[in-house]
Amino acid sequence: MEEANKTPLEKEKAELNALIRKGVSFEVKDIEVVTEKRFFGLIRKRRLVEVTRKFTIEEPTLSTLDRLSAEWIELTIDETALKSDDAMVKARTMAHEHSIRCARIVAIAALGVDRLKCSIKGGFPHWVEDTEKLDKLTELFARQIKPSRLHQFAVLVNSMSNMGDFMNSIRLMSTIDRTTTPIRIEGNKGV
Repeated sequence: MEEANKTPLEKEKAELNALIRKGVSFEVKDIEVVTEKRFFGLIRKRRLVEVTRKFTIEEPTLSTLDRLSAEWIELTIDETALKSDDAMVKARTMAHEHSIRCARIVAIAALGVDRLKCSIKGGFPHWVEDTEKLDKLTELFARQIKPSRLHQFAVLVNSMSNMGDFMNSIRLMSTIDRTTTPIRIEGNKGV
C-alpha cells in the first residue's frame, strides 16, 4: 500500500538506493594461458582456456570517486569539430578515445579500492595506483564488452557514484551558519 502512495521521484530514489546497496555483478569471458608440465617439468605444453571472470560494481569510496571524476573530466566532445567537413573522421577518432576511456571508467569502478597497492615509504603505508592491473582490466573490457553494454555500465557507474547526494551534502554543509568566520591561510594570489 505504501508503494502506491510514493511519488515517481521517491520510487526512483528507493530503486537507486537498493542498487547502491547491492551493487551490480557482471561476467566477462576471457582467454587464459595454462601451462601443463610433463616429464618432470622438462616439457611444457601451453594451451588457451576460456574462462569467465566475474566483477561487481559497488558504490565507490571517496578515493575511487576522485579517480572516476578525473576520468569523467577528460570526456570532452568538440562540437565544432563534429560540424566541420571531416566530421566523420573526427567522430571516429573521438569514439576510439572515449571508448577506451569508458572501459577505464568501468575498470576503475569494478576494481574499486583494489586498484590501489600499498607499499611502505618512510615507515608509513603509501597507497599507489596499480596501473598495470588497471591497464589489463581496461584492455579486457575494451576487447570483450560490446559498445552498447559498455555504455550501460558507464551510465550505471555514474548513477552508483551518487554524485547528486554527495554534492547536495557538501552544499548543505557549506551553507550552515558558522559561529566564527574562517580565517584563510592562503590569499587569493592570482587565482
